[in-house]
Amino acid sequence: MTMTAETTHEARSRAAGRRIAVGVDLTPGGLAALSWATEEAIASGARMTICHARAPGDPHAAAPDLDTLILTHPDLVRRVRWCRQILGGNNVTLELPLDDVTTALLELSERVDQLVLGAHDAVRHRPRTQVAQVTAGAMCPVVIVRPVPAHGNAPFAGHIVIGVDGSPGSAAAIPFGFGLAWRHHRPVAAVHVDNEWPGDYWFDEQCLETHFAAEPAALELLAREIEPVAAGYPHVAVKRAVFGGDPATGLRHAATGAALLVLGRNGHHLPALLRLGSVNHAFTERADCAVAIVPEHAAAGRA
Repeated sequence: MTMTAETTHEARSRAAGRRIAVGVDLTPGGLAALSWATEEAIASGARMTICHARAPGDPHAAAPDLDTLILTHPDLVRRVRWCRQILGGNNVTLELPLDDVTTALLELSERVDQLVLGAHDAVRHRPRTQVAQVTAGAMCPVVIVRPVPAHGNAPFAGHIVIGVDGSPGSAAAIPFGFGLAWRHHRPVAAVHVDNEWPGDYWFDEQCLETHFAAEPAALELLAREIEPVAAGYPHVAVKRAVFGGDPATGLRHAATGAALLVLGRNGHHLPALLRLGSVNHAFTERADCAVAIVPEHAAAGRA
């Protein structure tokens, strides 16, 4: 569907009705996640929920108001007030569940359109498997944010890189990535990894004929998968790229320095342990950019 002025307005209306949740633990990864979620809420007009899970033995079990909470969690209160100042007091809610972090975030994922987490490798007190557990079980797309150095010379620095392989998860990742690119005025790089291809190549609409006498099969796949979605975002610049090698290595090369890497995830018809494939696991563990994992059941409207 081509996005006319009317459908663009409808898309903005959908975005404004969204809710973003962020798990905050006041470590570098948690604070990076809060900043990312705040920028997304500004761009989309979404409401935001800040979740700070507490151990069941927390003496402040009654979830005190901010004036009381500042005595025990002053840094958290300052962050909440900062977000409310930026987004508006009615647009930011604070949840302090008495539960383990994984359980609290999975429950929250059932009520929001996007869940933002700090990466485990930047969080000192978070078990290595926790981010993977939440990402595998979440009912909504999960964005994993980590502080990373700049990579100005990377092939797609500043792009929204979308991994495309023709799977149902990939089909859900594409509209999610384009929606983010549109809201944040970023270009898209749609990337397919072919382990039978000896090298890497990419092109935009202006340089295809100078590189190939006929369009390679991998580029045909990319065109088939992304063009129906790209037609709805005519102002988003798009590059198509094919990288050689195994998927995790190829995507890591493509996404270094990107604004975000977007990957699909198997749906809830599989057991939780099987929903994250090897590539998803690789990027929940380590990446040189923020990573979004989108379940295959996620509708385009939730982008």
